[in-house]
Amino acid sequence: MGKYSIGDVWWVQFPYSDINEVKRRPAIVIDDNTIAILAMYVTTKDKSTNPYSIPIDDWEAAGLKRESWTRIDKIVSIDEYNIDCKIGSLSQRDLVKILQLVKEVLSNTLHEFSLLAIKNSDNKYLQVCDDRWQAWLFPYIKSNDDNKANVDHFVGGLLNKDVDMKYIATAKHCKYSVSDDVYKIFNHKLYTVTLESYPENMNEDTFLIDKSRYKWMSIEEMERDERVMEVNEEIVAFVKAKCQ
Repeated sequence: MGKYSIGDVWWVQFPYSDINEVKRRPAIVIDDNTIAILAMYVTTKDKSTNPYSIPIDDWEAAGLKRESWTRIDKIVSIDEYNIDCKIGSLSQRDLVKILQLVKEVLSNTLHEFSLLAIKNSDNKYLQVCDDRWQAWLFPYIKSNDDNKANVDHFVGGLLNKDVDMKYIATAKHCKYSVSDDVYKIFNHKLYTVTLESYPENMNEDTFLIDKSRYKWMSIEEMERDERVMEVNEEIVAFVKAKCQ
């Protein structure tokens, strides 16, 4: 590949929305076709509200001066004469994460799931203990074409009663998939319902439904749980913003 290696971070003259305007900024090499470098830009501004803004965890090791994010939806081909000097290289874990997510973007792949924000009168949400994640999570199911009926049927089965779930919002999240051991882009549809009554056993601290462990947790309790925030911070924030 010559002097450009995948995962290298370089100073480049990066084109803006107007192709005739450029700005010098760090960029990551993600491919080299010998004619031009395919790169994505790096920013020091937290774009956490943008699902395609991915944190560079080991930013110091990459030679960056400040905490940084890369925009995986901002990928352009850059001529060699617009490339200035090398800054450093991504760590292996950052490189793997970013390349997996870039593959999702370039193939327009979205993994469709529905999040179920089931709330009780104490303003606490039903959480399921996910053994793969080793954390308490909002219940979720794969979305389908008849999604509202699908969601109502699933939640009705959990609660052993008819339920009318309300659609709230849709948002994309870039997350690690434990089952497939890769990073993916998920398209989450959020549904909610507030329960006035539910089976007696659901008043216990933890309880079983179809052999899975459940409990009620407030948003504040989730935010104080280190493991929950480690694996599900963006989902907690999504529900907090849309359902509280």
